[in-house]
Amino acid sequence: MSCRKVVFGLLILAVTAAAGFADVGLPAVIGDNMVLQQGKKIPIWGWAEPGEQIMVGVSWHSMRWGVTADKKGKWMFKMNSPAAGGPYEMTISGKNTLTIKNILAGEVWVCSGQSNMEFSVGAMEGWKSGVFDVKQEIASADYPKIRLFTVQKKVADTPQSDCVGNWQLCSPQTVGGFSAVAYFFGRELHSNLNVPVGLIHTSWGGTPAEAWTSARVLKTLPDFKGAIEEIEQARANPEPLKKKYEQQMLDWQKKNDLSGPDGKGCTDVNYDDSGWEQMELPQYWEQAGLADFDGLVWFRKDIEIPQSWTGRELVLELGPIDDMDVT
Repeated sequence: MSCRKVVFGLLILAVTAAAGFADVGLPAVIGDNMVLQQGKKIPIWGWAEPGEQIMVGVSWHSMRWGVTADKKGKWMFKMNSPAAGGPYEMTISGKNTLTIKNILAGEVWVCSGQSNMEFSVGAMEGWKSGVFDVKQEIASADYPKIRLFTVQKKVADTPQSDCVGNWQLCSPQTVGGFSAVAYFFGRELHSNLNVPVGLIHTSWGGTPAEAWTSARVLKTLPDFKGAIEEIEQARANPEPLKKKYEQQMLDWQKKNDLSGPDGKGCTDVNYDDSGWEQMELPQYWEQAGLADFDGLVWFRKDIEIPQSWTGRELVLELGPIDDMDVT
């Protein structure tokens, strides 16, 4: 996990432009309540009609900037950020006008990693409670000059032009679902530097480092070159790789799953499981007799469904399972 400084303001999340915008459009990270990196030239970018003239005005400067959208409708320019503080406003106009309000300037950081960075201040799925002394921490999290942005998860094998998320003021109503590490880090910065702080949280528990590394870089490493080339070939013709994966899964299952393909036997209603060991769930396998074990486990449990539930829609809630399961 890491907290990384955004050296060039918000450009960190801008990758490619999207064509076909009739009106002036902006990425999610440029919006109400955002924080701009102080003391830097900051990029402002978006999309419009190809060739459209875009005008930008800001409350911290009397000057207005003009920029023309390129052939793909993308436009961008850089301006000096205001002094730490605010609130400021920004107006961006073309065929339509967008006004961004309640902007602050200060420190902007990207906070990224796996489950230890994703773990939230408040209780989250798989955890009975949040951080230590969670109720007091949430109740006291009234910091309107700390702004929170959580990037919604999305799987993609190519760079994306935008993300889903929005800037929120840090408060008891918003901090509970935000990264605990990022929040305490930002709170410490805010307290010591006495400037606004913007935190962009983009974590995904269990993801390997390779998932955060570009294909261009991975191809320079012998261990990954073949896999990357295989993936690139699969984009054009996915069926061979799909069949290869399915066969590898079948071979693995024959070797490791004594119940047979798709658990046949274990899933039979009349299967005799009297010789199976018992395990109290939910709890970690490591604490329930399977220390240092990574693999496949079958569980069976008899449940009694009341007759009064006949005809009702039911939900089976198994709780969090890492990494995958079949029921």
